[in-house]
Amino acid sequence: MSILVELPLDQYNRRAFANFSADTGFNQGNALAMAWMSQLAYETGQPDKIPQIADRLQLDRVDIVREPAKSTLPMSDTRGVIASKGDALIIAFAGTDPLNLLNWVSNFSPGRLSADAHEGFVDAAAAVWERVGAVIEQGVKDRRRLFVTGHSLGAAIALATLDHALSEKLIDKARGDAAQVFVFGAPRVGRKDFVTRYNDAFGATTYRFVHGKDIVPTVPPSELGFHHVGRFLSCESGAKFDVTKLSAGFESDEPVSGEDLISGIRDRVRDLFGLPSSTLRPDPLGIATVALPPSIGDHLPDRYYTALTPGQSI
Repeated sequence: MSILVELPLDQYNRRAFANFSADTGFNQGNALAMAWMSQLAYETGQPDKIPQIADRLQLDRVDIVREPAKSTLPMSDTRGVIASKGDALIIAFAGTDPLNLLNWVSNFSPGRLSADAHEGFVDAAAAVWERVGAVIEQGVKDRRRLFVTGHSLGAAIALATLDHALSEKLIDKARGDAAQVFVFGAPRVGRKDFVTRYNDAFGATTYRFVHGKDIVPTVPPSELGFHHVGRFLSCESGAKFDVTKLSAGFESDEPVSGEDLISGIRDRVRDLFGLPSSTLRPDPLGIATVALPPSIGDHLPDRYYTALTPGQSI
């Protein structure tokens, strides 16, 4: 993973799970905890660091998941963590290397037009399915509370994983609380059939966050048939998420740029310029991220957990 998404150990928030509750659905405490779990997933390249972070976050256990991925996306493997916190089972997937993000977005292939989900995301999820699927199956049998999360590409893998679990009948979609899903800066994963199937099962308990001018949620373009899932919440760059404004339904396909594909591309190019994306990271690399284009800087995971942390203002 890129050093831009790996944090110094002392920056991991000891109070990340202070207001987390496995017995409740959406609240700011759970959202903040999952934002930090999405951050933790980026540390899988440093396995010796994981137990130290787990101790700071007061997690009971953390295991690394990492397998080579055969994907149409520019990625060599799928990475993530499986964690325990009391009765909660948490699965978090690592996302996009921001140093490759512009290349990733500009070269985005829509995949097969007949497919109901983007094959790159599906293939990335399939790479770790044997391990992850077994964990989900056992967790359901043990009646543990399932939380699934991810940032960027990791968010897409999270959604594709839940769809796979549904197809394998590991999760009963009749259970309204079968899984709590928190995704940050997620791209669009599927077309109409995928969206309908996913929202019928998980839409009410999938919470989709978009910070500022984050470019990743604009791809693949809706003009190619892709649509977002779950309930939507956004905030301005450097501002706080107001959890009282979470959408009640899952019809939102924001952010939508322009009135058509061409104007959308023009608007996304425009968002590469403008005011810098501020950060509270005190380390030199963190400070350096303000030089990134706003649409990239706003996408970084630290912008998301900061926007969910009470009392922290950029």
